[in-house]
Amino acid sequence: MSLAVSIDPIFWLLCAIGFVVLEAMTWNLVSIWFAVGSAAALLSCLLVQSFRVQAAVFIAVSALCLLAFKPLAKKLRKAPTATNGDRNLGREATVLTPVTAEVTGRVRLDGVDWNARCATPGDTLAPGESCRVMEIHSTLLIVEPIRTETTH
Repeated sequence: MSLAVSIDPIFWLLCAIGFVVLEAMTWNLVSIWFAVGSAAALLSCLLVQSFRVQAAVFIAVSALCLLAFKPLAKKLRKAPTATNGDRNLGREATVLTPVTAEVTGRVRLDGVDWNARCATPGDTLAPGESCRVMEIHSTLLIVEPIRTETTH
């Protein structure tokens, strides 16, 4: 008398665990639905011995879960929030110490002193001049001089 042991339940269990681990690593709410499909296929092993039927259960349940819960996943995913630094782009600052592309100087923006460098090599800003914030790299502002037109 020999006992026939099927590896199908082990396969579906490993699939379910793998998809849960993958979801834990990505947090995209995609892999989790395949884990649900794997769990359904694992339960179908109790009723049906055919691997093709189990695979069909996996595909059907995974697809239904993915389609049904996609709007929920979209609602739960939040858009990235802009930082306060982003609102300073394009704004005008006052130069406190000489600023060039090679030498970091200081500028004042809304009463706060920042390290700054010129965006274009060759540009030089003297204390008291105005400049425009072009980029922000951590605590360093990349600035450009504000060109004023002279009329005669």
